[in-house]
Amino acid sequence: MPLDPELFTHDSDRAALQALKAIPGFTQLLKAYMNIWNERQYRIENMSSNLRISDRQMKKYHDMLPPICEKLGIDVPDMYMKLDVYPNAYTYGDTNPFIVLTSGLFEVVPERLIPTVLAHECGHIVCHHTMFRTMGYLILSNTVNFPLLTVPLKVAFAYWMRCSEFSADRAAAVYDGSDDKTIELCMRLSGYDKDLDATADVNAFLEQAVEYKQMVSDSKFNKTLEFLMYNQIQHPLNAVRAYELRQWTGSPQFQRLSSYVEAMHTGASQPQHLPMPLSAKDFVGKNCLQAEQQLRAAGFTNVALFKKTEKGLLTKPGQILRITANGDDSFEKGAWFPADTAIQILYYDAPTPEEIAAAHPGQIKVPDGAKKYVGMDWQQAVTELTDAGFTQVSASGQTVKKGLFTKQGAVSRITINGQSHFDKDSWFAPDALVRITYNVIAPD
Repeated sequence: MPLDPELFTHDSDRAALQALKAIPGFTQLLKAYMNIWNERQYRIENMSSNLRISDRQMKKYHDMLPPICEKLGIDVPDMYMKLDVYPNAYTYGDTNPFIVLTSGLFEVVPERLIPTVLAHECGHIVCHHTMFRTMGYLILSNTVNFPLLTVPLKVAFAYWMRCSEFSADRAAAVYDGSDDKTIELCMRLSGYDKDLDATADVNAFLEQAVEYKQMVSDSKFNKTLEFLMYNQIQHPLNAVRAYELRQWTGSPQFQRLSSYVEAMHTGASQPQHLPMPLSAKDFVGKNCLQAEQQLRAAGFTNVALFKKTEKGLLTKPGQILRITANGDDSFEKGAWFPADTAIQILYYDAPTPEEIAAAHPGQIKVPDGAKKYVGMDWQQAVTELTDAGFTQVSASGQTVKKGLFTKQGAVSRITINGQSHFDKDSWFAPDALVRITYNVIAPD
């Protein structure tokens, strides 16, 4: 089962993608892209020009990928090596994404960090970045000229692609169990070549990022200059990436997620905290039994169903009306709770006959409504009501003229405790006065 990307998606990634989709022209641009997009052409390019890494080709790199995919819960993608001096790795595709590593990457990055690179690329797959990132590469590299492409769309695409890297960095940290390797990777890509005979300091690198952020935030000119310099680059600045990741890995969210992933991956123990699969708001309206199954499958052990019989206008049987976790009915998707959290699901269902009877202690239900009795043979009506438990049933005849539809002995009126309007679901005490009036046709 894939790791839920909502558990580690960076806020700026989520917000930037929403902003991109909201820009006028994006929908039309996406349609134009889908008309020309052909995943097969990229596979043809890789199969014809690059080296496919497999269990028979560069096996040691191929063997790094399955454990990562298993831990992040995705299928193992194809992987290729490309002859390019620029150190890089990227993921293309949509339905069947694939990873490409450049030969230059191995000139800069030590081999022990290659799994971190792969975990980062797999993070893009888990987050479903690949289609939009492929689209972004085409746009920002000017490989395809889209008539509908505007400068705001181009800038927004570049900004989202930079933000998406933060989420992929988090996926790599989840796989590694810490941010150490990803931060070192940022340092390597910043100039700390693996062949340099010198010692690099992580803290100094992070301090550099803090100074940079302070310098930009202190001056509107610097902020403008930063935008002009970087508004169309695809990757965030390495020092900033390292800083953003360190901020997140120091949070309780990362600690819980790491423990959860490790426990689920190894099976050696049960996670102490579990993420909610949906928000409280999204649970409302869903089927209660399916929700209970979903929560128990997620690992929650204390899930209880509570029935409510008051029906709303559009309420369906089994539909959830409210859900709480330790009394909280405002939790969001991905919120962490202990496995034994008391989860209560309030749902609607029609009352059973036993529940209805229990709501009317000492009373009995009328077999039929008043309209059903009118026209019935009075003796049949008396028998039916007596059998139902009514103890004071009386009947009296009323002389009427013979008519086309008038029947001898047919009930013309019935009251219970003086009520002439009651339905089949009405309840009365057994000793309620039941008075039946029936027709007696006058002789000609």
